[in-house]
Amino acid sequence: MKKVNYIIFLMLIIIQLSGNAIHAQDLSHENDLEYILTNYYILENYEEVLRLLNKYFFNYQNELAYLYGLCYLRLNMNRIAIDYFNITLSEHENNYEVLNNIGVAYFQEKDFINAMKYFHLSFISNTDYQIAQTNYNAAYENWVLEKEVESVSAIIPFTEKPTVYNSLGWFYYYSGDLHNAIYYFQKAIEEDEKYQFAYISLAYVYIEGNNFQTALNCLIEAEKINETNPDLYNNLGIVYYNLSDYENSENAFKRAISLNNMFAEPHNNLGFLYFSKGEYSLSEDYFLKSLDLNFDNQSLKAESVAGLALVNAKNNNINQARADKEFSISLDYRMSDVKYLLEKLKWNNTLVEIWGSI
Repeated sequence: MKKVNYIIFLMLIIIQLSGNAIHAQDLSHENDLEYILTNYYILENYEEVLRLLNKYFFNYQNELAYLYGLCYLRLNMNRIAIDYFNITLSEHENNYEVLNNIGVAYFQEKDFINAMKYFHLSFISNTDYQIAQTNYNAAYENWVLEKEVESVSAIIPFTEKPTVYNSLGWFYYYSGDLHNAIYYFQKAIEEDEKYQFAYISLAYVYIEGNNFQTALNCLIEAEKINETNPDLYNNLGIVYYNLSDYENSENAFKRAISLNNMFAEPHNNLGFLYFSKGEYSLSEDYFLKSLDLNFDNQSLKAESVAGLALVNAKNNNINQARADKEFSISLDYRMSDVKYLLEKLKWNNTLVEIWGSI
């Protein structure tokens, strides 16, 4: 099932590292990235962050691409920032914060046409992400002004302290340091108890750790803040599903769809819900609908095709099931990895066994 890691702002850190945080042998004090982040990045000394990264982590530029991009964006070195954001986008396809940041970089270059393009892509990737919509309007207004007379454009302002803490939480999450990830998400909530995205971020970590009841508590708090967030209800549906509360799970997924009927993920997730209930025809309908709505999310497409393979296996259409499985794996090689299915997609043992038998 597909979760939405809902972390707002212009500067989300989504950095995929292998294992724990990388350590630099010669770096003083904390002797790792935490020292750079807490002593320079949070204090907005981006030139020093880049100097230290280039000195101690030069061989990890791809893994740290988003952090590089953020620093270059802050320093108004926008073309370099775009290059690094595109590296991140290749690993985290269709991510609305990354798309938004590319738009900001183009905006700062006064390339308002490309800025509008990326703000639009960001917004349609997450229609609850109002920042992208606001930025699109700003880019449009500047484009109109530029056609009349050359003018100096204001740089789009970056967001405030809760989002900085939230981004650090995600940095540590992707570094494998869940303790610090939870600490910074909670710190974002302490900074602003109405900051919904920190609750959703916390829930995401607890879902990953199979702590579904705690995740549910976080999402219930998030729901009190904003009841119009489709991503929230998609994640609620996943939590209820894993708590075997199928009625609330179904209602949550349908609520997500009612708020955004172009939202592919809850359609996919309803496919798995109905499969678990033995309603294979309805399951197939939702997998097909998810595929119909999914334009460029390759990993989600792979899971929906896998869902069709499971349905065909249950209906004894073995040849079609095998063709679907082969196609799914060609879309995303991780579909052949049982650990990925269990830990990331949260498939249960029954689904994995059927998948393995195809």
